[in-house]
Amino acid sequence: MQILSYSRGAVLSLMALLVCGCLGRSETPRFYSLSPTLEVQESSRGNNPGPGPAVGLGPVRAADYLDDARMITRTGEHQVVKAEQHRWAGSLKNNIVHVLAENLGTQLNTDRIFLFPWRASVPLDYQVVVEILRLDGRLGESAILVARWSVLAGPEKRLLRAQRSSITEPVTGGDYAALAAAQSRALAGLSREIAQAIQGTSGRPVAAAGKP
Repeated sequence: MQILSYSRGAVLSLMALLVCGCLGRSETPRFYSLSPTLEVQESSRGNNPGPGPAVGLGPVRAADYLDDARMITRTGEHQVVKAEQHRWAGSLKNNIVHVLAENLGTQLNTDRIFLFPWRASVPLDYQVVVEILRLDGRLGESAILVARWSVLAGPEKRLLRAQRSSITEPVTGGDYAALAAAQSRALAGLSREIAQAIQGTSGRPVAAAGKP
């Protein structure tokens, strides 16, 4: 009887270990990326950009806390949460740069967008310098983008505009995909402000990519 009791105890212990192992097994991570606005994507498929201005984009810098593969949300003004199972599919900073470049190319109707660092021989009409101070949000509520940016003109790099932008976009769902979509719209808003600053020097209208 004592041997049977020990056997039952061993079986129960083994079952407990198996259950704990199953419960402790982490979920498969999900990956996300920022995207150009739908208008930009459709334009790139259907139209050829015109001979617009030559624009150098960069340097583009981002706050240190954004240098992380995990997606970031806020639970308060001074507290952030990094999601272990929801991650960016690559470098967030590089993703930001390429989305801004795509948006600006369409909004300025040009295929002459050069990413920093470019060759010294490239004759730029404008240079855009960007610093992303904040890019996060709350699930089911809003995404917030805060950035400082400046536009420089010509080879002498004459300062045309220096501005701080704060853009809020509603998150239309309760998941991380909806948050990434709202952040993409916020980047479209930022690129629109930059494009308007550039086009304001020539009087030409800016394509309203990203506007409803």
